[in-house]
Amino acid sequence: MFGVHHSSISSGLHTFSMWEHYVTGALYLIIGVTAFATNGLAAIVLARQNTQPRRKYSMLIYFLLTSALVNIGFPLNSSSSIAGRWLFGNFGCHFYGFIGFVVGISHIWMLFAFCIERYIATCHREFYKRMPSIYYTLLIAAMYSVGTFWAVMPLLGWGEYGLEPTGTSCTISYINATDSFQSLIMSMVIVTYSFPIVVSCYAVSKAWTALGNMSDSEKEKDRDLLSEEQLTAMATIFIPIALVSWSGFAYVSIYSAITDGGTTLSHLSVTMAPLLSKSGVILYPLIILVAGIRSIPKAESKKP
Repeated sequence: MFGVHHSSISSGLHTFSMWEHYVTGALYLIIGVTAFATNGLAAIVLARQNTQPRRKYSMLIYFLLTSALVNIGFPLNSSSSIAGRWLFGNFGCHFYGFIGFVVGISHIWMLFAFCIERYIATCHREFYKRMPSIYYTLLIAAMYSVGTFWAVMPLLGWGEYGLEPTGTSCTISYINATDSFQSLIMSMVIVTYSFPIVVSCYAVSKAWTALGNMSDSEKEKDRDLLSEEQLTAMATIFIPIALVSWSGFAYVSIYSAITDGGTTLSHLSVTMAPLLSKSGVILYPLIILVAGIRSIPKAESKKP
């Protein structure tokens, strides 16, 4: 099953030639290496900052690490794309799908955690300054627990992992829109996509209101590399990036669940969804880089 080229799944539609598989594999490789390098470097730079409070960048750092992990499977899908077929068997397919779900869902929920932290940092400043480290640990563990829970469900029979129509990568199987698949997708759209995004928007809006009520003299005291205002601005920008990045998967999954049209999806449509989500995470460290460069003079003036 996994050792052949599955162009036949999308019979009658455009299917990838080997050259298109080569290009796709190269894109997965370039995006994966770039995502790990940029997100990792940004996380290291932030971790080395001496901030007040001390854990000011903790959620942002873990969000960046999770962003890098969105591309954790790039050696598998890039090599399989170049070969024109899935190379890692049934177990590898389930493992790849499981890991992809864990980090993908956890990524959205880590953004949710970052936005909630922005709300606490601006609306409850005194509590935020003395917030115990265990709170950060529990919140991060909770976000990854959400991702793990939903990733385990297909292994237990609520949906299933399988090959994408290209035959070179694996995810939730949307070839057959069974009742199990439909209920899983609709539940995930609400719990793992819509809910965290909506609440994140609300949290950031409250954070901006609190920042608007803060005096200029209070803002001037914040001389860290990234101020609370900049961090809130980042959270605001990150939300639409995540919304767009994961919209491809959302569209393909919902379309397949509602129309039972998984077999009519072209290779291009099912390839664009993961490429969009995996490339989108490169934008986060670039935004941090721009904000950090603009803040260097302010951070330098903080030094004795």
